[in-house]
Amino acid sequence: MTNESEVLKEIHDIRLRIYEETRDLTPKQRAELTSSIVREFEKESGVTFQRLEPTHSSQRKV
Repeated sequence: MTNESEVLKEIHDIRLRIYEETRDLTPKQRAELTSSIVREFEKESGVTFQRLEPTHSSQRKV
């Protein structure tokens, strides 16, 4: 049980650090950062994610 508590604390600490590092970013900056992290992960792991083109609400079919 203690090991689980340590793991949860580590997850909390990581999430807190990420929040501190990204809290002042604009949504566009946050999206760019996320994209660059994903591209780096893809390059290192050989995994490729399918990218979807964003659609604007005016282009969505109802």
